[in-house]
Amino acid sequence: MERAAHDLYLTPSAFTRRIQRLEAELSVVLLDRHFKPPKLTQAGYEVLEKSRAIVSSLSDLKAFTSGDTTPIGPFRLGLSHALARPEISKVVIKLCKQFPLLQPSICSDVSCQLLARLHLGELDGALVVLPIGTALPHDLEGVTLAHEAMRLVQARCSAKFRSSRSSEFHRRNWVLNPVGCLVREEIKNRVERLGAPLVVAAELHNPDLQLSLIAGNVGVGILRASFLRTHSLRTRVNIIEHPSFNISIRIAFFRARHLGTREQVALELQKILVKHFEDASEALS
Repeated sequence: MERAAHDLYLTPSAFTRRIQRLEAELSVVLLDRHFKPPKLTQAGYEVLEKSRAIVSSLSDLKAFTSGDTTPIGPFRLGLSHALARPEISKVVIKLCKQFPLLQPSICSDVSCQLLARLHLGELDGALVVLPIGTALPHDLEGVTLAHEAMRLVQARCSAKFRSSRSSEFHRRNWVLNPVGCLVREEIKNRVERLGAPLVVAAELHNPDLQLSLIAGNVGVGILRASFLRTHSLRTRVNIIEHPSFNISIRIAFFRARHLGTREQVALELQKILVKHFEDASEALS
């Protein structure tokens, strides 16, 4: 009891009073004081074992919240529709190899919705696309992975609309992402500034289908430069150069706050993503 009092920075009498208060709280005798020094009663042994389990659970809880333990369970990742491409699977597979007890939970959505879900704590991380100039969230940790130009394109058979001198191209039908996409909103604003309403022939998130429709002269559209550069349909479309439609995007990864053990997963994912986009940039250069 003297050693216990010393470990707790208490005097022996103060420690004794604590034991007495615990006995009164539990309505049980923990120490048989007929012995010198007192011995644990049978109830005292039982309370001791229960207390050790409680202390152990508390230690486990502290380790869990400190982020030092091995991550177990779900990691909720959101992908912008524009980035939900087969090549991103390599990133997820590598992350799962590093954290074999992790259970990835992946969804795709427009970037603004992904950021909103991060704020609400419904996601642990999100890979998003934002037009250059869009304000970044100040209360989320993140990193910019790449900057990329968007290319305005039309079917090669629509050569009469190819130059900026033939500026009426914006009055044609458009093939774009659905409502909610920030790049689509930027296109809409720029078309309306030129004095025309935005007329949409097709709205879908699949860039392969978008490009196929554009190549078939269903409408004009705007796509990532890296996507166009390597696509098999690139020879069937022309790029429209127009000063009002010079749009670039930022690809970024943001982490939710207060992730506990999942913080190390989010940080490792961030490193993998940085390397992934660096390698992709070198491959295209």
